[in-house]
Amino acid sequence: MRVLRRALAFGFVLGLPADFSTAADANLQLFGRDIGKEKAYACYARTYTKAHLASHPDQNVRDMMVFVDSYEDESGAGRQYVLGMSVNFRQLKRPYSAYGGCATGTDGKQALHCGIDCDGGTIGVRIKDKNSILLDIPDGARVSDDQSEEELSDLPEGAKFGSDDKIFRLDRTALSTCLPLASDEETKAALLAAH
Repeated sequence: MRVLRRALAFGFVLGLPADFSTAADANLQLFGRDIGKEKAYACYARTYTKAHLASHPDQNVRDMMVFVDSYEDESGAGRQYVLGMSVNFRQLKRPYSAYGGCATGTDGKQALHCGIDCDGGTIGVRIKDKNSILLDIPDGARVSDDQSEEELSDLPEGAKFGSDDKIFRLDRTALSTCLPLASDEETKAALLAAH
């Protein structure tokens, strides 16, 4: 099921506070370099402190990690983007994930806008600065448990976004941090080889 979800992941966008005149400008900010026609990866994460969570009692997210995998489509459809997200909720030990396809923003402010697989909601990503993004989840997003392959209806009550889980600042981190979100062995090897 996990492979199927990742195989289905193609289709929407991530958003930015700065104006971008081209997709190349947005890619430069998102990936931290000029990616040209190359395959590109970006990894962002954050673990919220006890103090932060105490001051935001309606935030259910304890940790979050986002992985963006991008490549040029060989059939000429242009650059493709796939987003993977892993979330740890306050009262649950296991991580939960969501995957979706993304498209570049068209308003000059968004980098990508992503549709979560199987009508699971939308996620936007705006560039905050050269090392941070803002992840927008205005209406929540459906997550799944890759470890047990539980049906969506069988997920625990705590496996959902809270009323204060709308915008997250995540910081760029080593690509190897996102290994759990890599979809295949080739991608995992590339993340491990990156400096």
